[in-house]
Amino acid sequence: MPFTHNLFIVITPYTLVLVSIAVFSHHKEWNTKTITILGSIFILGIMIEIIGVATGKLFGVYEYGKGLGVKIAEVPITIGLNWVFLTYASNGIISKYTSKNIPIIVGAALLMVLYDILLEKAAPLMDMWMFSKNDPPINNYVVWFLMALIFNWVIQRFKVNTQNRPARWLFFVQFSFFIVLVVLNIYTNK
Repeated sequence: MPFTHNLFIVITPYTLVLVSIAVFSHHKEWNTKTITILGSIFILGIMIEIIGVATGKLFGVYEYGKGLGVKIAEVPITIGLNWVFLTYASNGIISKYTSKNIPIIVGAALLMVLYDILLEKAAPLMDMWMFSKNDPPINNYVVWFLMALIFNWVIQRFKVNTQNRPARWLFFVQFSFFIVLVVLNIYTNK
């Protein structure tokens, strides 16, 4: 809604951090291994995004807006948190239905790309980021898939327990929110 649009942009990074804290407070097995794996995904996620923004070669030509908060080298810090959350939650969703590594890794990566397809439509509406040609190129989804494969492989390889009901629910709540946002935007711009 127009009268809440600016408020949403201002509170989004704080909401992401607070919700992530709430979700990860339900993680059952905090240890050095888990912290190292999730911390590595956080750092690598930010580094890949920095390279992506600087070169335009990984994801296409895009830039971050103000909707995700404080930036390092033109990349919001919360984007690393986003990579951690999406990897963790998608892994938890798929591993709820199978214990086999390959289906979990590939299924979680595909789920993350499906999420990204929707998120790419919602992100400009919330001043998160925007591609120079409005729509991301195909290599955006290819790199997302490859990164998701690697991150989910690491979680499976080091046996990080991602069984976290609030994380699974939040994934679907966010996905539903972005659907509503995109549909309302299409409807109001007709």
